[in-house]
Amino acid sequence: MSALLALARHPREGAALVVRQGRLGVALLLVAAATVVSALSAARFAGEVSVKEVMFGPQRSPAVEALLGALGKELTAIVLHLVESSWNALIVATAFGPVFVWLLGATAVHAAARLAGHARPFLPMLVLVGHATGLTRPVGDLAALALGPRGTGASLAQLIGALAFVWLGVLAWRGIQAHYGVPEGKALSILVVAIVFFYLAPLVLVAAAAVAILVAAIVLEYVPAP
Repeated sequence: MSALLALARHPREGAALVVRQGRLGVALLLVAAATVVSALSAARFAGEVSVKEVMFGPQRSPAVEALLGALGKELTAIVLHLVESSWNALIVATAFGPVFVWLLGATAVHAAARLAGHARPFLPMLVLVGHATGLTRPVGDLAALALGPRGTGASLAQLIGALAFVWLGVLAWRGIQAHYGVPEGKALSILVVAIVFFYLAPLVLVAAAAVAILVAAIVLEYVPAP
């Protein structure tokens, strides 16, 4: 627990301490606790917000608004049908967000470091990202749980969540420096490669696959247009 407090107070020294002395069991407990908070937040969101409100409500995100504006009437109907069909699965996936962040984050950083020629054991980075996830993720999820999914409170919760994500990036950056023994600039480049090639690139591929499914649905008329 002293390593976690050090990580919260002094990221550079704390990250080095977690890399040296951190335990996988503690990381597991922290991620599990973060997952419980995330599940409570997801449950409140699912209980108060409907699928149609997410897609067509006044509070929808700019990304959703731009997507719907670009799709047109037929594709929008298909998107709504697909989201409604998978709504429960999306809520469950959101609840397990801290687990995905932990495992994918540690794996992405490790792969990016090896790509840069810095081979080190994987376990210390797994422990570090587990501590960082358990420390930062509950901040945004607790804000969403307390402030709710609507109005000014939702906007404030989104801002807090974004700041918590930046904090997670800072902790990972310091952890890369400590574990791989690289300077700040090199650690930052490893982190950027991890985010772009092992996080964003898969998301782009998933989005491309979703677009292909939508086009196929239109062509094969699996979902009738409104």
